[in-house]
Amino acid sequence: MRRSGFRLSVAGIIAGVAVVLLAAGCAQPPTERLEAAQKAVEAARSAGAPEYAKEDFAKLEQEFALAKEELAKQEKAMAIFRSYADADRMLARVAEEGKQVETKAAANKEAAKTAALTVEKEAQQAVATAKELLAKAPVGKDRAAVESIKHDLSGLEESLGAVHQLIEKGDYAGAEAQAKSLKDKGASVSDEIQQAIEKAKSGKKVASRKG
Repeated sequence: MRRSGFRLSVAGIIAGVAVVLLAAGCAQPPTERLEAAQKAVEAARSAGAPEYAKEDFAKLEQEFALAKEELAKQEKAMAIFRSYADADRMLARVAEEGKQVETKAAANKEAAKTAALTVEKEAQQAVATAKELLAKAPVGKDRAAVESIKHDLSGLEESLGAVHQLIEKGDYAGAEAQAKSLKDKGASVSDEIQQAIEKAKSGKKVASRKG
């Protein structure tokens, strides 16, 4: 009877181990998790994350790469020893963080667009102000200088068109940088014209006194 009981116990243990090994061997890769993580990364990329959430996106890509490495590691292991628990957990985190990065990138991109449009208007105003002053500037002996300023303003107006094209293409950072440069140049031209106007006024005063 003891031998019979012992045999039953051993048989039970063997059967239990077989069930465990069979279950482990039947472990399936988290295909749906992988697809969800991939879509989350691509959605963040499409939202402009590489530019508007650069550090967060770099971290997201790194975590996704580690998750895929873990997945590949389990694929290479013997079937009875495979476990996709860690890969599943890592992929789930990538999918969740991908949504957060996408949201952040979209918000930052919209803020950059607003900033670019604001500076574009300021640049347009700076150029318009310079043109108004130029219309009031005396020509006299400084005709060549006036023509030079007109040429400069014409170039600035063309550059304003290029800024708007950048905005339409979605290059808000580039558009803002160029618009700021044009705004400064427009202000500089206005100062130059204003100085010429003041100089002409001073000359007239001196001439009237001499007369």
